[in-house]
Amino acid sequence: MRLRYYAGPRIDPARKLALTEEIGTRMKDQPPQAIAYGSALDGFYALLESHESELRDTGPLTSTVRVMQFGDSHTAADMFTGEARRVFQEQFGNGGIGYSYPGHPFPGYRILGSERSQSTGWRTQGNKFLQLGDAQTGLGGISISTGRPGEWVTLDAPCSTLELQYLQQPGGGSLRFSDNGVDTAEIPTDAPATGPGTYTYFCTPGDHHFEVTTEHSAPVTLLGWVATQPGVTWESIGINGAEAPLILKWDQPLFSQYLKDNSPALIVLAYGTNEAASSFWDEASYEQTFASIIDNLHQYVPESSILVVGPPDRSVAQHRAWHPFAGTDRIIQAQRTVCRAHGCAYWDQRKRMGGFGAMQEWVYAGWAQPDHTHFTGEGYRELADALLIDIETGYQAYKKRQTESSVTTAQGAAIGNTSSNP
Repeated sequence: MRLRYYAGPRIDPARKLALTEEIGTRMKDQPPQAIAYGSALDGFYALLESHESELRDTGPLTSTVRVMQFGDSHTAADMFTGEARRVFQEQFGNGGIGYSYPGHPFPGYRILGSERSQSTGWRTQGNKFLQLGDAQTGLGGISISTGRPGEWVTLDAPCSTLELQYLQQPGGGSLRFSDNGVDTAEIPTDAPATGPGTYTYFCTPGDHHFEVTTEHSAPVTLLGWVATQPGVTWESIGINGAEAPLILKWDQPLFSQYLKDNSPALIVLAYGTNEAASSFWDEASYEQTFASIIDNLHQYVPESSILVVGPPDRSVAQHRAWHPFAGTDRIIQAQRTVCRAHGCAYWDQRKRMGGFGAMQEWVYAGWAQPDHTHFTGEGYRELADALLIDIETGYQAYKKRQTESSVTTAQGAAIGNTSSNP
């Protein structure tokens, strides 16, 4: 039987326009303390301030400040992250798309600002996350593998540095690497022991067409591309249907090494929609598991700031009517508790939307889908813009504190020098 969503009553176009304007105005407001426990972002803000100082210099940028967002389908669509990337890069410089999965690991996968393709002989692991196999899926939780020669994967993206992440393994095959149709390297993946492998390629800044092709009848596993250039990134690492605890099921030595190697300034965790819909989690069990994820990340990359983006509001259909879904409450509360105790910032996305029950208005305004769970492109862009407004508010407050601290220190030094003179 085909399941059908109840679309709800038709809404007058004038009312729809009024709702759109009302929500848009609300989303552009800057509520105080929109990001809870915001001091956890000070490390990220410090790197951003250093990068901004470099940006003001007459010379070209030399550094890349990377933001990695891990999440579920809201992230995987790259509409929220794509908008965050666009706005962030307009202010701080285009650092490229950053990390992306190899090939097309699931239908509809895309990263705005890039193109990708693959031959048909690859097997995907990780997108069906209840069947993880050896869980050796690298940084993003998804890998593609083949044992056949002549299988290829391409990526079109602007960058000045390109990294290919792959699995080193006994008996691994070789890859032929090309840039804009010119073969530039052969990459062996054979190694005495299984572990992370990375091929780094420095290129002329601009648009590139990269391709890797298997050369032998031997196992090859690709784990991701990383395309960067000086500036900032906001990277989309999302899997449809994922829950945050999935991260703990990935091969941790492999995942942690790539996380260290990529050294994100900010890790964004955007989960909760699927956990809220699951009867498996209560507040206590989810809090304990979520704390383990945060503790692991702090251990792997202690220099990285962490921002948790809470789940959005949603509604469920009952008796041919939509009703606000209260199951999200326990997930929001558990995430907030963990953030407060484990050194993370928290952005309450549901509250920013308008609070419990706001999804109905978003659907009527055309900013959310008829499933009352996902958003339209416009809706995702509005949410991303709101987050960046709140991050910018926190960033400006951080810079003000730093300035005031510097002035106080200078005044104290001046008083000390005066009192020491005869």
